[in-house]
Amino acid sequence: MRDQNIDIYKGLLIFLVVFGHCLERFLGWQNELGKMFLQYIYLVHMPAFIFLSGYLFKDHKISKKIQYFLSLMIPFQLFYVLLDYYYAGHLSSKWLWQPYWLLWYLWAMLAWVILARGLKVTHYPVALSFLLALLIGLSPINNYILSIGRIFNFLPFFMLGHIYGQRIFTQLKQLPYAGVWAFGILMTIFIFIQYVPLKSYWLYGSLSYQQMHVAALQGMLQRLGYLTLSLLCLLSIYVLIQHLPQIFAKLGKNSLAIYLWHGLILLGLSHMLHLSASPAIQLGIVVFGSMLICSICMLPIFNQSIQKISQVFLLFFTKLRFGKTQD
Repeated sequence: MRDQNIDIYKGLLIFLVVFGHCLERFLGWQNELGKMFLQYIYLVHMPAFIFLSGYLFKDHKISKKIQYFLSLMIPFQLFYVLLDYYYAGHLSSKWLWQPYWLLWYLWAMLAWVILARGLKVTHYPVALSFLLALLIGLSPINNYILSIGRIFNFLPFFMLGHIYGQRIFTQLKQLPYAGVWAFGILMTIFIFIQYVPLKSYWLYGSLSYQQMHVAALQGMLQRLGYLTLSLLCLLSIYVLIQHLPQIFAKLGKNSLAIYLWHGLILLGLSHMLHLSASPAIQLGIVVFGSMLICSICMLPIFNQSIQKISQVFLLFFTKLRFGKTQD
């Protein structure tokens, strides 16, 4: 039976993804109002999405899952790169080794399903995932390459959701005064961030400690602190989502279509629109625009198109596999 709370949670998160990307494009981190919203959004939306991805992940038919992610990654990488070329007038070679913008998540999902299988043969898969998240920052290479920084930085959320997600959600529902605790934790983090503002490059999880110009030990401690704050936020929000309207459940059921298509729409809008109003008015426009983009991407045609695109590439992979077998 489908868990309505999970759909509502996914719906909230996908709206935050769209809202966050719109904020980045039109207000940005340099704007104080934009930064205030962005640091809260980025603290929770991808960690929570990844936790839910691990929670919903079934450890079987791994090869089919890998083919499915590739069947979306390859065509959408092409769509985004071609649109970028249309506006920029030139092609960047970095897109040969780096997923385009938001597509890092598909590439990371492919990596997480493989890493999960390896980590689960050990006695401490979650502890090892946290260790890997801290150690990847010591890498001397550019952590943007193949999104290795994000893959390992967010790996603990995937493993926590996959191994302990069901138990955690059940216990949260049974916790006395869970709503009070959740609200209190969120308010405490909100106040904390007012005095200790968060840095965007830590929230993205894309860079090594060397790239962020911090010492190894300091970097590991800071990364652990950010991971802890994100975990507390995503668990607290899960407790409170039951009070959200049902429209979020519909968003959640269409989250993949919204995720993949909204970026193409936003790229076009960001090149056509140049907002010059006050930050408060721009924020209102961004909120309305985010709602409109979500509503458009929820239309059946966007979900159906993903299925068609995926089927074409899955058929290609099948023919390729059987062709090699016959050889």
